[in-house]
Amino acid sequence: MIRSRAICPRRAIFLAHNARNAHASAVIILSRRCLQTQPDKGTPPKSPIPPPNNPQKPLVKLSPGPIKPPKTAPATPQPASSSARLSPPPVQTVSRVSIKQLQETTAKDIADAESHGILTPPPEGAGWAKSTLHKAIQIAKFYFRGVKLVYARGKMARAIKKRVANAGPPLERWEHRMIHIQKGDEKKLVPFVFIAIILEEVIPLIAIWFPQMLPSTCILPSQRDRIRQGYMDAALAVPTTWGSAFASLTRPVDTASGEIPLNAMRDRNLVKAFGSLMHLSGPALTARRRVQKHLTFIQTDDAFLAKEDIHGLTTQELRQALWERGINNISPTSNHAEHVQQLSWWLKSVDKHDTIARRIYLVALQASR
Repeated sequence: MIRSRAICPRRAIFLAHNARNAHASAVIILSRRCLQTQPDKGTPPKSPIPPPNNPQKPLVKLSPGPIKPPKTAPATPQPASSSARLSPPPVQTVSRVSIKQLQETTAKDIADAESHGILTPPPEGAGWAKSTLHKAIQIAKFYFRGVKLVYARGKMARAIKKRVANAGPPLERWEHRMIHIQKGDEKKLVPFVFIAIILEEVIPLIAIWFPQMLPSTCILPSQRDRIRQGYMDAALAVPTTWGSAFASLTRPVDTASGEIPLNAMRDRNLVKAFGSLMHLSGPALTARRRVQKHLTFIQTDDAFLAKEDIHGLTTQELRQALWERGINNISPTSNHAEHVQQLSWWLKSVDKHDTIARRIYLVALQASR
């Protein structure tokens, strides 16, 4: 039997205090070991964290940097382009020059008409205002007489048609040509009168750039010459641009009985160029219809010329007939006999093949040389 030893109260208190200290020391030691062996996952590691990547740092390390392919086009506009935008557009420059040329051309047209007695010149000593008003009145009178002439000629054309319809004398060549011109003038009369009343100052501009809008009786002599020269320049430029195309059309055709239908020219611009050879003007959209109508007129006109003596035609009439048939290689020094020879060649070429397709071939043949 084990005997219990009596413990002094002081010793008991000392032992309890030591035991409590020992327990606390053990707990602290165990806690430190746990912290060292099993660190908390939420606690960041004690090793230093690298700083965030600096975007400029790799550029410092790359010395020299990698070779980059050259750029073909700069991302930003060059100073030359910015300065070019500051320069005035060419359209404005052309319009200013055109207005100045229009004024000069109009003044020359009026002066030429006054020299021919078509317009009455202003009185001597008239100031600028009085002279300008006088010229405006004279131009208005000229247009009024031209419109009145179209109306009177319409009466004459209707009388000729009535005569032929009632089995009267047959139609003559000059009557046929007059009726053809009258039809065109009647179509232009209404828009021309409207423009003359509202914007009379625009008519000289139309005479220069849109001559096909003017009736034949409302064109001054110098304007008529300028319009004719414009048609001639356009006709002479066609072989340079479209000569190979016309040569390809005429090459496979027999020269003895060659014919080219109008549908063979599928390109509208080619048809427009073909019309320019015969002094026709207008948009490419309606070029085929213009060519068809003109060649129908030429077909009838050839029939009249075949019955007449072409030696009796004046030089101007012969030139007009050749231009209408696409024969533009007329020298300014050529005489009356040479014109007759060229027109005789045309009439002989269409004698046995009186078709529009034959005439298309002959016109294309002239442009393909």
